Amino acid sequence: MKTQIHPTRIIAYLVQYALVFFLHWFLRSHFFLMLLVILSVIPFLSIGAVFLLRHFLTVTLESPEREQTLGGIGYLKLMVRNPSWLISFDANLYFRTENVFFEDSGVTRLSVPVQMHGTYEKMIPIRYSMNGLYRFSFDGITIRDFIGVVSLGKKTSTVTEVMVYPTAEQAARKDMSDMSRGMTESEETMKRGHDFSDVSDVREYIPGDKLMSIHWKLSAKRDILMVKDRVSMSDQQMVILTELSANGENADDIVNEVLTVTYGIIRSFIDEQVYVRLMWWSEGRFEFDERKIVSRDSLKEAFSDIYYEKIYKDTEKTKNLMRSIHPELKAYVRISGRNGEADAEVVEQD
Repeated sequence: MKTQIHPTRIIAYLVQYALVFFLHWFLRSHFFLMLLVILSVIPFLSIGAVFLLRHFLTVTLESPEREQTLGGIGYLKLMVRNPSWLISFDANLYFRTENVFFEDSGVTRLSVPVQMHGTYEKMIPIRYSMNGLYRFSFDGITIRDFIGVVSLGKKTSTVTEVMVYPTAEQAARKDMSDMSRGMTESEETMKRGHDFSDVSDVREYIPGDKLMSIHWKLSAKRDILMVKDRVSMSDQQMVILTELSANGENADDIVNEVLTVTYGIIRSFIDEQVYVRLMWWSEGRFEFDERKIVSRDSLKEAFSDIYYEKIYKDTEKTKNLMRSIHPELKAYVRISGRNGEADAEVVEQD
Protein backbone atom coordinates (compact mmCIF):
# COMPACT_ATOMS: atom_id res chain seq x y z
CA MET A 1 0.00 0.00 0.00
CA LYS A 2 1.56 3.27 -1.15
CA THR A 3 1.03 6.83 0.05
CA GLN A 4 -1.50 8.68 -2.09
CA ILE A 5 -2.16 12.41 -2.40
CA HIS A 6 -5.67 13.54 -3.38
CA PRO A 7 -5.37 16.69 -5.56
CA THR A 8 -9.11 17.39 -5.69
CA ARG A 9 -9.33 17.54 -1.90
CA ILE A 10 -6.28 19.81 -1.79
CA ILE A 11 -7.84 22.14 -4.36
CA ALA A 12 -11.13 22.21 -2.45
CA TYR A 13 -9.29 23.04 0.78
CA LEU A 14 -7.30 25.83 -0.92
CA VAL A 15 -10.53 27.30 -2.28
CA GLN A 16 -11.97 27.39 1.24
CA TYR A 17 -8.76 28.97 2.54
CA ALA A 18 -8.83 31.63 -0.21
CA LEU A 19 -12.47 32.41 0.55
CA VAL A 20 -11.76 32.94 4.26
CA PHE A 21 -8.70 35.04 3.40
CA PHE A 22 -10.77 37.26 1.10
CA LEU A 23 -13.49 37.70 3.74
CA HIS A 24 -10.85 38.64 6.33
CA TRP A 25 -9.26 41.17 3.93
CA PHE A 26 -12.62 42.65 2.97
CA LEU A 27 -14.30 42.75 6.41
CA ARG A 28 -11.24 43.09 8.64
CA SER A 29 -12.95 40.73 11.09
CA HIS A 30 -11.12 39.08 14.03
CA PHE A 31 -13.38 36.06 13.60
CA PHE A 32 -12.15 35.39 10.07
CA LEU A 33 -8.58 36.03 11.23
CA MET A 34 -8.91 33.33 13.86
CA LEU A 35 -10.54 31.02 11.30
CA LEU A 36 -7.68 31.70 8.90
CA VAL A 37 -5.13 30.67 11.56
CA ILE A 38 -7.05 27.47 12.29
CA LEU A 39 -7.20 26.58 8.59
CA SER A 40 -3.43 27.16 8.35
CA VAL A 41 -2.67 24.79 11.22
CA ILE A 42 -5.20 22.00 10.54
CA PRO A 43 -3.38 20.41 7.54
CA PHE A 44 -0.18 19.91 9.55
CA LEU A 45 -2.08 18.45 12.50
CA SER A 46 -4.19 16.20 10.26
CA ILE A 47 -1.27 14.79 8.27
CA GLY A 48 0.90 14.38 11.38
CA ALA A 49 -1.92 12.54 13.18
CA VAL A 50 -2.40 10.03 10.38
CA PHE A 51 1.34 9.26 10.36
CA LEU A 52 1.17 8.49 14.10
CA LEU A 53 -2.02 6.46 13.68
CA ARG A 54 -0.41 4.30 11.03
CA HIS A 55 2.35 3.42 13.49
CA PHE A 56 -0.06 2.33 16.23
CA LEU A 57 -2.67 0.52 14.11
CA THR A 58 -2.64 -3.31 13.99
CA VAL A 59 -4.91 -5.72 12.09
CA THR A 60 -5.45 -9.42 12.89
CA LEU A 61 -7.57 -12.09 11.25
CA GLU A 62 -8.55 -15.36 12.94
CA SER A 63 -10.50 -18.43 11.91
CA PRO A 64 -12.35 -20.00 14.87
CA GLU A 65 -12.75 -23.23 12.87
CA ARG A 66 -9.84 -24.54 10.80
CA GLU A 67 -11.99 -27.18 9.06
CA GLN A 68 -15.19 -26.66 7.10
CA THR A 69 -17.44 -28.76 4.88
CA LEU A 70 -18.16 -28.10 1.23
CA GLY A 71 -21.11 -25.74 0.80
CA GLY A 72 -21.00 -24.66 4.43
CA ILE A 73 -20.79 -21.15 5.85
CA GLY A 74 -17.99 -20.19 8.22
CA TYR A 75 -16.87 -16.99 9.88
CA LEU A 76 -13.58 -15.13 10.14
CA LYS A 77 -12.89 -12.79 13.03
CA LEU A 78 -11.45 -9.41 12.04
CA MET A 79 -9.91 -7.18 14.72
CA VAL A 80 -8.55 -3.65 14.16
CA ARG A 81 -6.68 -2.43 17.25
CA ASN A 82 -5.88 1.21 17.92
CA PRO A 83 -4.22 1.88 21.30
CA SER A 84 -3.89 5.62 20.57
CA TRP A 85 -6.39 8.45 21.00
CA LEU A 86 -6.32 9.20 17.28
CA ILE A 87 -9.13 8.31 14.88
CA SER A 88 -9.75 7.93 11.16
CA PHE A 89 -13.09 8.34 9.41
CA ASP A 90 -11.87 6.66 6.23
CA ALA A 91 -9.92 3.38 6.58
CA ASN A 92 -9.98 0.59 4.00
CA LEU A 93 -8.79 -2.99 4.28
CA TYR A 94 -7.98 -5.04 1.17
CA PHE A 95 -9.21 -8.54 1.95
CA ARG A 96 -7.73 -11.35 -0.17
CA THR A 97 -9.38 -14.77 -0.53
CA GLU A 98 -7.38 -17.55 -2.18
CA ASN A 99 -8.07 -21.21 -2.96
CA VAL A 100 -4.57 -22.69 -3.16
CA PHE A 101 -5.55 -25.90 -4.98
CA PHE A 102 -7.62 -24.25 -7.72
CA GLU A 103 -5.27 -21.22 -7.89
CA ASP A 104 -8.22 -18.86 -7.62
CA SER A 105 -8.07 -15.58 -5.73
CA GLY A 106 -9.89 -12.28 -5.36
CA VAL A 107 -9.59 -9.03 -3.43
CA THR A 108 -12.43 -7.19 -1.70
CA ARG A 109 -12.23 -3.74 -0.14
CA LEU A 110 -13.67 -3.41 3.35
CA SER A 111 -14.35 -0.03 4.93
CA VAL A 112 -13.82 -0.13 8.70
CA PRO A 113 -13.98 2.48 11.45
CA VAL A 114 -10.84 3.22 13.44
CA GLN A 115 -11.97 3.95 16.97
CA MET A 116 -9.86 5.84 19.43
CA HIS A 117 -8.23 3.73 22.12
CA GLY A 118 -10.21 0.61 21.27
CA THR A 119 -10.67 -2.50 19.13
CA TYR A 120 -13.10 -2.87 16.27
CA GLU A 121 -14.30 -6.46 15.81
CA LYS A 122 -16.28 -7.91 12.93
CA MET A 123 -17.31 -11.46 11.96
CA ILE A 124 -16.91 -11.96 8.19
CA PRO A 125 -19.18 -14.68 6.72
CA ILE A 126 -17.61 -16.98 4.11
CA ARG A 127 -19.42 -19.55 1.95
CA TYR A 128 -17.14 -22.42 0.93
CA SER A 129 -18.30 -23.38 -2.55
CA MET A 130 -15.23 -25.44 -3.52
CA ASN A 131 -13.03 -28.03 -1.89
CA GLY A 132 -9.46 -27.09 -1.11
CA LEU A 133 -7.23 -25.03 1.10
CA TYR A 134 -8.59 -21.51 1.59
CA ARG A 135 -6.07 -18.85 2.56
CA PHE A 136 -7.31 -15.50 3.86
CA SER A 137 -5.13 -12.42 4.30
CA PHE A 138 -5.04 -8.65 4.01
CA ASP A 139 -2.91 -7.02 1.35
CA GLY A 140 -2.83 -3.93 3.55
CA ILE A 141 -4.77 -1.06 5.03
CA THR A 142 -5.05 2.56 3.90
CA ILE A 143 -5.87 5.43 6.28
CA ARG A 144 -6.97 8.85 5.11
CA ASP A 145 -6.30 11.90 7.23
CA PHE A 146 -9.05 14.02 8.80
CA ILE A 147 -9.36 16.53 5.94
CA GLY A 148 -8.82 13.85 3.28
CA VAL A 149 -5.79 15.22 1.43
CA VAL A 150 -3.49 12.21 1.92
CA SER A 151 -3.88 8.44 2.36
CA LEU A 152 -1.18 6.36 4.00
CA GLY A 153 -0.77 2.65 3.36
CA LYS A 154 0.41 -0.03 5.76
CA LYS A 155 1.18 -3.66 4.98
CA THR A 156 -0.30 -6.37 7.17
CA SER A 157 1.04 -9.89 7.65
CA THR A 158 -1.99 -11.58 9.19
CA VAL A 159 -2.93 -14.85 7.44
CA THR A 160 -5.32 -17.64 8.35
CA GLU A 161 -6.14 -20.90 6.55
CA VAL A 162 -9.18 -23.18 6.41
CA MET A 163 -9.34 -26.72 5.01
CA VAL A 164 -12.60 -27.52 3.22
CA TYR A 165 -13.58 -31.18 2.94
CA PRO A 166 -16.56 -32.85 1.26
CA THR A 167 -19.00 -35.01 3.18
CA ALA A 168 -19.98 -38.59 2.39
CA GLU A 169 -23.54 -37.44 1.73
CA GLN A 170 -22.43 -35.03 -1.00
CA ALA A 171 -21.01 -37.78 -3.22
CA ALA A 172 -23.27 -39.36 -5.82
CA ARG A 173 -24.17 -42.93 -4.91
CA LYS A 174 -22.12 -45.43 -6.87
CA ASP A 175 -22.42 -49.17 -7.39
CA MET A 176 -19.95 -50.34 -4.73
CA SER A 177 -20.30 -54.03 -5.57
CA ASP A 178 -18.74 -53.58 -9.01
CA MET A 179 -15.77 -51.82 -7.40
CA SER A 180 -14.85 -55.00 -5.55
CA ARG A 181 -13.05 -56.03 -8.76
CA GLY A 182 -10.53 -53.30 -7.95
CA MET A 183 -9.64 -54.89 -4.63
CA THR A 184 -6.38 -56.77 -4.21
CA GLU A 185 -4.60 -58.53 -1.38
CA SER A 186 -2.49 -56.21 0.73
CA GLU A 187 1.27 -56.56 0.37
CA GLU A 188 3.18 -57.66 3.44
CA THR A 189 5.16 -54.44 3.41
CA MET A 190 1.93 -52.48 3.46
CA LYS A 191 0.38 -54.59 6.21
CA ARG A 192 3.31 -54.65 8.56
CA GLY A 193 2.49 -52.39 11.46
CA HIS A 194 -0.99 -51.82 10.01
CA ASP A 195 -2.72 -55.18 10.38
CA PHE A 196 -6.27 -54.04 10.87
CA SER A 197 -7.95 -57.43 10.36
CA ASP A 198 -8.24 -60.70 12.18
CA VAL A 199 -9.76 -63.53 10.12
CA SER A 200 -11.39 -65.82 12.64
CA ASP A 201 -12.82 -68.35 10.17
CA VAL A 202 -13.45 -69.15 6.51
CA ARG A 203 -16.87 -70.49 5.59
CA GLU A 204 -19.18 -70.86 2.61
CA TYR A 205 -20.99 -67.86 1.22
CA ILE A 206 -24.45 -67.09 2.66
CA PRO A 207 -26.80 -64.72 0.79
CA GLY A 208 -26.45 -61.34 2.40
CA ASP A 209 -22.68 -61.58 3.01
CA LYS A 210 -20.65 -58.66 1.75
CA LEU A 211 -18.86 -59.27 -1.52
CA MET A 212 -15.80 -57.53 -0.07
CA SER A 213 -15.37 -60.40 2.41
CA ILE A 214 -15.22 -63.12 -0.27
CA HIS A 215 -11.96 -65.12 -0.32
CA TRP A 216 -11.47 -65.08 -4.08
CA LYS A 217 -8.42 -67.37 -4.29
CA LEU A 218 -9.93 -70.08 -2.09
CA SER A 219 -13.27 -69.75 -3.88
CA ALA A 220 -11.55 -70.33 -7.23
CA LYS A 221 -9.88 -73.50 -5.93
CA ARG A 222 -13.08 -74.99 -4.48
CA ASP A 223 -15.46 -73.69 -7.17
CA ILE A 224 -17.73 -72.32 -4.45
CA LEU A 225 -17.80 -68.90 -2.81
CA MET A 226 -15.89 -68.82 0.48
CA VAL A 227 -16.21 -65.91 2.91
CA LYS A 228 -13.83 -64.65 5.57
CA ASP A 229 -15.27 -63.93 8.98
CA ARG A 230 -13.57 -60.79 10.26
CA VAL A 231 -13.12 -59.22 13.62
CA SER A 232 -11.99 -55.79 12.35
CA MET A 233 -10.50 -54.50 9.09
CA SER A 234 -10.27 -56.44 5.88
CA ASP A 235 -6.92 -57.89 4.88
CA GLN A 236 -7.59 -56.74 1.37
CA GLN A 237 -6.97 -53.28 0.02
CA MET A 238 -9.07 -51.19 -2.30
CA VAL A 239 -6.79 -49.27 -4.64
CA ILE A 240 -8.32 -45.96 -5.70
CA LEU A 241 -6.72 -43.56 -8.18
CA THR A 242 -8.20 -40.07 -8.17
CA GLU A 243 -7.55 -37.94 -11.24
CA LEU A 244 -6.61 -34.33 -10.59
CA SER A 245 -7.12 -33.44 -14.23
CA ALA A 246 -9.78 -31.89 -16.44
CA ASN A 247 -10.16 -29.84 -19.60
CA GLY A 248 -12.48 -27.09 -20.75
CA GLU A 249 -14.18 -24.13 -19.16
CA ASN A 250 -15.62 -26.19 -16.30
CA ALA A 251 -12.34 -27.91 -15.43
CA ASP A 252 -12.31 -26.66 -11.84
CA ASP A 253 -15.90 -27.78 -11.26
CA ILE A 254 -15.15 -31.24 -12.63
CA VAL A 255 -12.06 -31.71 -10.46
CA ASN A 256 -14.03 -30.44 -7.49
CA GLU A 257 -16.67 -33.10 -8.16
CA VAL A 258 -13.96 -35.76 -8.57
CA LEU A 259 -12.65 -34.90 -5.11
CA THR A 260 -16.17 -35.00 -3.67
CA VAL A 261 -16.93 -38.41 -5.18
CA THR A 262 -13.55 -39.77 -4.09
CA TYR A 263 -14.14 -38.63 -0.54
CA GLY A 264 -17.61 -40.17 -0.42
CA ILE A 265 -16.53 -43.51 -1.85
CA ILE A 266 -13.58 -43.85 0.51
CA ARG A 267 -15.78 -42.92 3.48
CA SER A 268 -18.11 -45.74 2.47
CA PHE A 269 -15.22 -48.21 2.40
CA ILE A 270 -13.99 -46.97 5.77
CA ASP A 271 -17.44 -47.55 7.24
CA GLU A 272 -17.31 -51.06 5.78
CA GLN A 273 -13.90 -51.52 7.45
CA VAL A 274 -12.04 -51.90 4.17
CA TYR A 275 -8.46 -50.69 3.92
CA VAL A 276 -8.03 -48.16 1.08
CA ARG A 277 -4.86 -47.29 -0.78
CA LEU A 278 -5.47 -43.84 -2.24
CA MET A 279 -3.23 -42.77 -5.12
CA TRP A 280 -2.91 -39.67 -7.26
CA TRP A 281 -0.47 -38.30 -9.82
CA SER A 282 1.69 -35.45 -8.52
CA GLU A 283 2.43 -33.19 -11.45
CA GLY A 284 4.94 -31.15 -9.44
CA ARG A 285 7.06 -34.14 -8.37
CA PHE A 286 6.22 -36.16 -11.51
CA GLU A 287 5.43 -39.32 -9.58
CA PHE A 288 2.53 -41.15 -7.99
CA ASP A 289 1.78 -40.25 -4.42
CA GLU A 290 -0.23 -42.53 -2.20
CA ARG A 291 -1.69 -42.74 1.29
CA LYS A 292 -2.96 -45.57 3.46
CA ILE A 293 -6.52 -44.75 4.47
CA VAL A 294 -7.79 -46.60 7.52
CA SER A 295 -9.83 -43.90 9.28
CA ARG A 296 -11.61 -40.63 8.69
CA ASP A 297 -8.67 -38.74 10.14
CA SER A 298 -6.21 -40.35 7.73
CA LEU A 299 -8.60 -39.52 4.88
CA LYS A 300 -8.58 -35.84 5.86
CA GLU A 301 -4.78 -35.89 6.12
CA ALA A 302 -4.55 -37.31 2.59
CA PHE A 303 -6.86 -34.65 1.20
CA SER A 304 -4.84 -31.96 2.97
CA ASP A 305 -1.82 -33.14 0.96
CA ILE A 306 -3.83 -33.28 -2.28
CA TYR A 307 -4.80 -29.62 -1.82
CA TYR A 308 -1.16 -28.64 -2.38
CA GLU A 309 -1.00 -30.43 -5.75
CA LYS A 310 -1.50 -28.92 -9.20
CA ILE A 311 -4.30 -29.66 -11.66
CA TYR A 312 -3.09 -30.97 -15.03
CA LYS A 313 -4.90 -31.12 -18.37
CA ASP A 314 -4.02 -34.55 -19.81
CA THR A 315 -6.84 -36.73 -18.54
CA GLU A 316 -5.44 -39.98 -19.94
CA LYS A 317 -1.81 -39.77 -18.88
CA THR A 318 -2.19 -41.73 -15.65
CA LYS A 319 -3.53 -44.88 -17.31
CA ASN A 320 -0.26 -45.40 -19.18
CA LEU A 321 1.81 -44.30 -16.19
CA MET A 322 0.02 -46.76 -13.89
CA ARG A 323 0.66 -49.56 -16.34
CA SER A 324 4.39 -48.77 -16.53
CA ILE A 325 5.07 -47.76 -12.91
CA HIS A 326 2.68 -50.08 -11.07
CA PRO A 327 2.30 -53.19 -13.24
CA GLU A 328 1.77 -55.29 -10.08
CA LEU A 329 -1.71 -53.82 -9.69
CA LYS A 330 -4.07 -56.07 -11.58
CA ALA A 331 -7.00 -53.73 -11.07
CA TYR A 332 -7.86 -50.44 -9.42
CA VAL A 333 -10.73 -47.98 -9.19
CA ARG A 334 -10.20 -44.82 -11.24
CA ILE A 335 -12.23 -41.75 -10.35
CA SER A 336 -12.06 -39.12 -13.08
CA GLY A 337 -14.06 -36.53 -14.95
CA ARG A 338 -15.77 -37.93 -18.02
CA ASN A 339 -18.40 -36.25 -20.17
CA GLY A 340 -18.42 -33.25 -17.88
CA GLU A 341 -18.98 -35.12 -14.62
CA ALA A 342 -17.12 -37.31 -12.14
CA ASP A 343 -17.38 -41.07 -12.56
CA ALA A 344 -15.77 -44.16 -11.07
CA GLU A 345 -14.63 -47.13 -13.14
CA VAL A 346 -12.65 -50.30 -12.51
CA VAL A 347 -9.48 -50.41 -14.62
CA GLU A 348 -8.04 -53.89 -15.14
CA GLN A 349 -4.39 -54.00 -16.18
CA ASP A 350 -3.02 -56.77 -18.36
